[in-house]
Formats: sequence, C-alpha cells, structure tokens
Amino acid sequence: MPLFSQVSYRLRYLSWLALALPVWLTGCPQTEVRGGFTDVASSDVSLPSDGTATGDASSGGDSSTTGDTTTTFADFKPNCSQTQACATGKTCVDGVCVVDPTAAQKGEVTDPFNDFLPTADPVQLGCVGVPLETQLKDVKGPSTVTLWGRVDRFGGGPLTANVEVSVFELSKFHPEACAGIVDDDARAACFVSDKVGTPIGKATSIDPDTAKASGLDVQAKAAAGQDCVQHLDCPSGYECRKDNSAAGAKICLRTHGLYAIEGVPTNTRLVVRVHGLAAKDKWHDSYYWDIVLFADHIDKTGAGTQPSKYVGKDTYRSNPTIVGEGQWQLVPTTIGVQEIELGHGVIGGRIRDCGIPDGRGGWAIHNAKVGMGVLPKGFAYFNDNEDDTVPVKTATATDTLGRFAAVDMPAGHNRIAAATMIGGKPTPLGSVDVFVVPDALMIVSLPGRIPVLTK
Repeated sequence: MPLFSQVSYRLRYLSWLALALPVWLTGCPQTEVRGGFTDVASSDVSLPSDGTATGDASSGGDSSTTGDTTTTFADFKPNCSQTQACATGKTCVDGVCVVDPTAAQKGEVTDPFNDFLPTADPVQLGCVGVPLETQLKDVKGPSTVTLWGRVDRFGGGPLTANVEVSVFELSKFHPEACAGIVDDDARAACFVSDKVGTPIGKATSIDPDTAKASGLDVQAKAAAGQDCVQHLDCPSGYECRKDNSAAGAKICLRTHGLYAIEGVPTNTRLVVRVHGLAAKDKWHDSYYWDIVLFADHIDKTGAGTQPSKYVGKDTYRSNPTIVGEGQWQLVPTTIGVQEIELGHGVIGGRIRDCGIPDGRGGWAIHNAKVGMGVLPKGFAYFNDNEDDTVPVKTATATDTLGRFAAVDMPAGHNRIAAATMIGGKPTPLGSVDVFVVPDALMIVSLPGRIPVLTK
C-alpha cells in the first residue's frame, strides 16, 4: 500500500508569504535552527561546482570501535546559496538543488475524495517558508490528545498487530546517540532503548478483532466479512478487498493492528517511532519525523470519528506506517539498486499543498520534483494507483498521490526539498530537515508538519 494518504487539515494563510518565498528560492543567507540542526547557508559555504552534496555532509569521524557510538554526524551542508547557484536545469530550494520540472510537468493538486483526479484548483503555498512558531501563534485547542489509529504497512506483510508505537518530543530525541554504532545488532538494540530519548507515551497495537473489548472500535457501515465498496466502509483494522473465495466480490478483510496513546501534546514537534516486536514478522522500523498535532484540528466527536472508549474526548487520528522486508527489497531492485546497504536508510513521503484556511485540507501535488541534500543511490516515483507500491522506473515526478521514495541513504542529517512548475516557472515547495536512522524508513510531511491520516 502507498506511503501516504490525505488527511484534511487547516493551515493558516499568512500575509508575509511574499517575504518568505525569496528565502526558499535562494537558500537562507543567515543562521537558522531547524529541528535541532544548525543551518548556515551563507556566502562563504564551500560547494562543488555542480551544486551536489559533498561526501562528508552526513557523517565523519572514526567508526572503528564495535559497540560504541564513535561516529559523529555533521550538520547538513547546503548545496547552494545566494552566491552559489545550482547547475543549469536546477532550482535552489532552501539550500538544496532540485531538478527543474519540465514545461509539461505542470503542478496541480488532486482531489482525495474523487479518486485523486487532477483539479483546476490552484496549488496553495501559504505555509511554505513560514516558521512553525508563526503557524502556531493563534492556534487554540486542547494541550494534549489521545493519538490513535491503525498501524499501516507499505507493501505486503503480516497483520500489523504486536507493533510498538512510541511518541517522542523532537527536541529530546537523539538518534545520533546510536547511529554510529558499528555492530548491527547492538545498533538496533540501542535505537529501541532510552539512549535515544524517553517516550512521552507508547502502546502496542492489538488485533482488530479485539477492538470492541478494548474500546478501540469505530462505528462503520459494514462489519467484518461483509460486502463493501471502499476501505472507509469497513471497521478499524479492516480494508475493502477482493475475497479470493468469491470471484470479484469485495469484502471487509482483517489487515491492520490498532493502537491508542493518551496524553500526547499538541502544537509540539514530535517523532513517532513504529517498531515490530516479533522478529519473525521481519519489519523495518519507521519514523514519522518532525510532525505536529495542531490543536485546532482534532477529531470531530462522534461514534463514526472516534473509538468508542474516547467518544466525546480530545482525540487525533493518525495511521503510522511500517515496512516489511519484502517491500524493503522490492523498491530498490525495481529501480536498479542491488540492495539497501546495512546501516543505510530510506526517506519516503507525499508532497501536499498547504490547504485553505477554513476550507479543504492539504491535497497531493502531482508533478512535483523532489531533491535531497545528501544524495541517495536510488530515487523512486510511483503510479496513480493507491494500492500499488511498485515504483515506475520511467516516472520523473510525483504521481497524482504525490508519492516519492529515496532509497539507500547514508545515516545522518539530510534535507528534503521539492519544487513544481506553476505559472510557467519552477516554484519551491519548501523543505524538511531529517536525521536518517540506519535500517529504517523516515516518513516526512512536506511542506507542512501535519501527520497524515494514512499512507
């Protein structure tokens, strides 16, 4: 199943957008703290002539001592600035050189309620380049919520029950404490210890057949095993899929585990880690990186929008994703990368616009180009089928679902940026800083920090 899907949310239009956009076009000519990393995009940055990342942009130091965190990870080094342009055919987006879309790759938003078909609506960029503090200035609502949903999976794999979901404050999460450990088993154990930080809260996903007993059941049109038309017709943890025993029929089939974590802060930058507890399931950890539960976008109250245990309370639904070993191998081999090296990771996500205040949420942007500060060995775009996770080798921009994946990334700091063609000009869509955790999938929300409802 695809990485990201749509969640309806509200972002505020800000009057000083005109001031923010030039910063994204040129690369910030000042020091700015972004997600705990110091970004210096000044005129004295030493850059290669083609504007690509240098080899030491993600790591350095001695990593020879097995079992110790001896590698240090440098801050992201911008590839471009006001005085160092990108190579011809690329646009500088917040210090990252992004390949220009072609004239035919016109940026357009798609409607998630109409099979992600392209629309005539303009791409909304009111949040691009706007500091989070400004976005949160007038946001009112509860200080904490219950974060709940199902554990999704990217591609095939077993039922996503017995999966641990943990929430951290970004400012108190330190992946660099474990990323440099050379021994693979010791490194993996470190990442699920308190050495990286203490979770605000965590929960283990349950079998959806036990949802009612646990109070995590949500009112649905169809019951387990009944006929359905779309996934939303089915109970939580079930999807509307063809039944092999009944030719052509679609019924609600058990697919995903459910979770709920109480006391998660709103209006706070967070990291959500998804970790499989059973070795036999062969899951790779995933991290929803630098997301915010905006307090003015909590769930509507009611039996159809909240679990029975929490009806009438403050809740926020999000479905974090985990990836299995089969899909971990499928994506790189499809695009010509032999395998993802041990100790390397993957960045994936979906490009969406900023939405309309008091109107629609952020919609996927079709025909966006994505760039990385530290380059991957392979880059993947997909087709327009929500349930198809096989990359399209000939695709050069996001599909109507806005999806992308960068595979075989070195561990350490990186930056993801994007651009699309609007009004005949390559237009920046913002960026996100991320620390690539070894052997894990990093999921980002671009340009905003809104956690997606599903993949």
